[in-house]
Amino acid sequence: MSPNGKHRGSGSSGQEMLDRLRSQAFNRSTEDQLSAHPYVKAAENGELTMKQRRAFVLEQYAIQHSDAISFAFLAGHRGFVPPSLADAIVPDPVKAPTNDGRTDLYQFLLGGEVYASKLLLQCAEKLGLNESDDLKSYQASPLAQGYPSYWARLALSGNRAAGAAACAVNFPAWGKMCKQLVDALGDPQNGYGYNGIDDQGLAFINFFATPIDDLDEMAVAIIEEEGASYEDLLEPVRLLQQYELLFWDAIYNVEDPIRIESTLRQD
Repeated sequence: MSPNGKHRGSGSSGQEMLDRLRSQAFNRSTEDQLSAHPYVKAAENGELTMKQRRAFVLEQYAIQHSDAISFAFLAGHRGFVPPSLADAIVPDPVKAPTNDGRTDLYQFLLGGEVYASKLLLQCAEKLGLNESDDLKSYQASPLAQGYPSYWARLALSGNRAAGAAACAVNFPAWGKMCKQLVDALGDPQNGYGYNGIDDQGLAFINFFATPIDDLDEMAVAIIEEEGASYEDLLEPVRLLQQYELLFWDAIYNVEDPIRIESTLRQD
């Protein structure tokens, strides 16, 4: 019996539960769909339109702001609601470091979102977008924004363990997508106008293409601290992976509003 009264699945460790989640058919299928997604394939073929490239930045601007608030809430900072993430200051940690000196996962993620927010503005500028006139006034896609909306739900429920598992499974998949995308956009042969993958306008995508050191360890620390069972983690991980896929669907289909509306009706 765990400290919060829940039975842990078959005595599994946090790492064993993460490995089991990654091996699930739903996760393997989602990762296959992401790696072969038409948005990335269009980028690799030099066919991604300016509207599609801008959609990535415009949707990410809204996602980042929402996710930062959710991560702050899960880290114990309930009053963190900055008008602009790029001007925000990361509050001091509420939770003490673990015995091995690791920062709380959500404090770490909050810091990453605040840091990356300035990189996103550089990405936007390269595409002719500015924060005051374009990013803040953009009417975001409900499909693309399902991802941060689910994070807000996890935050409001205080579900630190499920969120930690979702991070450990989802973030590597998101990172691989960003790696594919930055390689495609930075390839001079594709004609996107960037000076290689180290171009300042690609710094945001490059940042998230870099794997997070100790991600599993930070996630496991929370899962085991919360005494979560495998069953507690399964559905949140599945849903977040699906919302990841919907994000890419939305920004790919931005040229075809009828297709987006059709997808919404099916849901």
